[in-house]
Amino acid sequence: MAAGILHDRELIWFKGYSVADLAAQTPVTQNTPFHLASLTKTFTSTLILQRVEQERLDLDTPASEFGIKLDGPGIITVRHLFSHTSAGIPGTHYCYDGSRFAQLDRVITSVTGCGFKDHLKAVILEPLRLQNTGQLGDRLRTQLASPYQADPSGNLVAAAYPTYYGTAAGMVSSVFDYASYLIASQEHRFLKPETQALAFTPSRSNKGRLLPYGLGWFVETLRGTRVIWHYGHWDAVSALVLMVPERDVTFLVLANTDALSRGFDLGDGRIVRSPPGYIFLKHFVPEALPGNPLSRLWQVIQGRLERTRGA
Repeated sequence: MAAGILHDRELIWFKGYSVADLAAQTPVTQNTPFHLASLTKTFTSTLILQRVEQERLDLDTPASEFGIKLDGPGIITVRHLFSHTSAGIPGTHYCYDGSRFAQLDRVITSVTGCGFKDHLKAVILEPLRLQNTGQLGDRLRTQLASPYQADPSGNLVAAAYPTYYGTAAGMVSSVFDYASYLIASQEHRFLKPETQALAFTPSRSNKGRLLPYGLGWFVETLRGTRVIWHYGHWDAVSALVLMVPERDVTFLVLANTDALSRGFDLGDGRIVRSPPGYIFLKHFVPEALPGNPLSRLWQVIQGRLERTRGA
């Protein structure tokens, strides 16, 4: 497992846990690539919103105009696919669905004239010189972490990574590279602030109800604190990125088993269900956790500070 914390547009802390390969006993470093699974969607968010900003794509365009055919009532738009609101009557409710999000492959190809991989490389990977980010099988500077899963006895055994690569999942990257992407995004190298804000704004249902997903990112408000995040979960993959804008702090964790994501129903949009996410919030943003003793302690400290200022 690899974990890092970003603050003030810098990777200020990193720690590698255990090894990237059991047989070779390869240490985990900030440059060790891991499979990202659905953290790929955060890159897709940038690529699509860039075309929106350039007025080359309208998110309310029917998906059928891009050759996307999905059964169901009503008209499914690009926005519905992008925000996981395409199931059932489009726009009625949120339902996380990676296979429907993957239909955005066709949108990318149509509006860019090339596939997801080539466009990603031209817009993000090459300009940022990300040498440990790409697709399974790509030549990277550092060897990819080997995949593992637990057998019925709890022992780690060799596994295999899924091979799909596209807008919904499949990228590999290291903590250092992904942090570089986040920093470039914070510096608005890809999108104007108002365009980036679209990704970090919760979607609303047709009846105006707030939903837990924006455009390629989960968005929650925990006791007044806004958190923006995404998780990854697939065969032998766990991944999490968690941003707290008002604290200017971001937590990132990548692992080569699925243990950090399996069984926690993170697709429902509750970051507190994530073990590493909860631990991070408990120590760095305790006031965001209801019933947390640290939250109550923080409130006491804040109260004392306010009384001191008043005096």
